[in-house]
Amino acid sequence: MVQNTEIVDVSNNSVTLDNLSDYMVVGWDIDTTGRRLLDEICHIAGHTPKSTFNQYIMPHNDIDQIARRRHLLCTITMGRFRALKDIKNNKTLKSKSEISALAEFIEWLEQTLKDNGKKMAILVCHEVSKFNTCLLIKSLLAYNLLDKFSEVVKGFANCHSFAQTHCQDTMVMFSLRVLSKVLLDKDHIDTSKATDRAKLAYDIVQHLCVTLESGNDDGKEVVTGSEVSEETKAKALSTFLTSIDSEVQTLHSTQELLARQKSLNTVYHKSLSYQTSALDRKKAISYRNSIAKANIDYLTLQSLWTENKDGFKDAVKEKLPELSDDDKENIVTTIIMHFENPEPVSPPPKGGRKYGGRFRRRSSSNKDNRKSLSENDAGSLSPKSTDHANGLNLETEKPQNEIKSHENGENN
Repeated sequence: MVQNTEIVDVSNNSVTLDNLSDYMVVGWDIDTTGRRLLDEICHIAGHTPKSTFNQYIMPHNDIDQIARRRHLLCTITMGRFRALKDIKNNKTLKSKSEISALAEFIEWLEQTLKDNGKKMAILVCHEVSKFNTCLLIKSLLAYNLLDKFSEVVKGFANCHSFAQTHCQDTMVMFSLRVLSKVLLDKDHIDTSKATDRAKLAYDIVQHLCVTLESGNDDGKEVVTGSEVSEETKAKALSTFLTSIDSEVQTLHSTQELLARQKSLNTVYHKSLSYQTSALDRKKAISYRNSIAKANIDYLTLQSLWTENKDGFKDAVKEKLPELSDDDKENIVTTIIMHFENPEPVSPPPKGGRKYGGRFRRRSSSNKDNRKSLSENDAGSLSPKSTDHANGLNLETEKPQNEIKSHENGENN
């Protein structure tokens, strides 16, 4: 079961803006190969009223099925080369490597700030969780571009939280489609591409800043063709701004959580296998994540078991105060059964569960083995059976004297 990565938000909105005239709001968004932290960026986009940035990235891994339907992108193989393909237009897209695209994105930010006379940018993106931000920080750290990125970017602001705070009295849902329909009066918008989502996030923030500046705080009135200063937008987003250091800390906390979850797979390996039902796998994933959120890994459980087996049940229940009594009992029972009767974790078969791959190619060694076996079987057969197998029907050999007497009788 493929599960989306749950981001551990440990950031605090404690960024101070000294001079509001030095900052500029920039909308941005990315398309990814999936919703896990090990996935990659396949499209990055930025938007300002005067310039836009749009660059596709060729990922190392293929795009999963859910991301294909979300972004309408897929990876194809043309001979010895791989490429990105737009499913909607059925066209091959020009792409670059991830490090080249990120370097060009930073250069575009520098040029945009220079053209507008600003010093640093505030990146705005619409997302419920901070997955896009964590994945961007992870890629920047991998290519040693975070220091250069920190010189032009002050922090990140979430359009979802900004709209939820200012429109919570008049709206219930705060998705990008609903906000675009209510605030911008746009129906049937396309949110599959990062370029469109980056523009919508910027337009929503600008619209809400216009309503705040005019004194209408509900944000329900549609304002078209209005411009608002960058100082007003920076001031409105200052309370929702998170620094880059806080996002790095969030990334590290999420990676530690994933490491604890991976260590607990030893306890729930049987429940997480595809031999069980989907309900049992979902319940096992929930229990495993609850244990990991309590800062408990497999080594901690093992040390508690070896130190005090009698008080193991109470010690584990004390570390899980937020769960119900039934969930605590189920978790403790599963852990005790694992330590009392440990089972070795067998690695999955290569290439598939049943046949070892979709197209299994017979190796030359297997071919030689089959040839030797066929020769041995042929040697063990009797001459008569081999003659019949070859289509021959030979008579049984007769003694020499019987043949001569038979010939003399025919001559007489």
